[in-house]
Amino acid sequence: MGHSRAYPVYRTTDEEAAYDRAKELCAGLELIEDEIWVDAVLADPERLLRVAEAVPDLAFEGSDQEEYDPWDEPEPDRFPVWAWSEEAPEDADLPFLAAAGDAPALLGRRGRWPGPDGSVQYDGVQVVFHHDDLELDPPDRRTETHTVFLHVHKHCPPSRVRELAARAGLNVLGEARTGW
Repeated sequence: MGHSRAYPVYRTTDEEAAYDRAKELCAGLELIEDEIWVDAVLADPERLLRVAEAVPDLAFEGSDQEEYDPWDEPEPDRFPVWAWSEEAPEDADLPFLAAAGDAPALLGRRGRWPGPDGSVQYDGVQVVFHHDDLELDPPDRRTETHTVFLHVHKHCPPSRVRELAARAGLNVLGEARTGW
């Protein structure tokens, strides 16, 4: 068991540009899973309901780390609420982002990079919106930037990471972080 290494390869204040770069990077995956990973930190009941309506079968957890039902009466002391799924339909990405608005959120696509360093368990692309952490932690830290991360197996050489990023016209912007 282990974790991927996630390298930041693109950072911008333009949400659409970050989304587009992530899609371009995903095009380089040799194999790509049908489902996507979505996650958001929601600070108000209205946004929570929009997200719940936009993507079926999300899990919700209040700030007390207990399950939260978005359809019940709002409990202000349990906000922020996390909404997530690691198996959302691939076409849920844009409805999810529209519903999340300017809340911290992320999209992830898992797959396998071509070549001998590819790994189905660890490879993929993640874009983090309005936050700078791969897991949106801490939940109250919000940024104006959006960052695209390239995930690889921990034994993948840095030169290969640079090559994969360059295929989408991107550059490695910093050190690897512990990924999924």
